[in-house]
Amino acid sequence: MEYTVIIRKAPDGFYIASCPLIPEARAQGENYDDCMSNIKEVLTLCLEYRKELGEEIPKEIDTKKVTIAI
Repeated sequence: MEYTVIIRKAPDGFYIASCPLIPEARAQGENYDDCMSNIKEVLTLCLEYRKELGEEIPKEIDTKKVTIAI
C-alpha cells in the first residue's frame, strides 16, 4: 500500500513526517532518510493495530497539489 506523507523541517533541524490519511502516524528524524525510515515503521505499526482492532484500513484515491496565491 502507498500513503502520502508530508515532511517538513523543524526549526531545530529535525525532519518531521505525518500522514494525512492516518493522523496518528507521526515520526521524526535527524535527517531526511531517518525520518522516512521512521514514518514507514510507524505507518506499519498503525495499520497492523487498526487491523487487529478490526478497524478500516484507509486507501488513498488520489493526491493533488494546489497552488494558492497570497
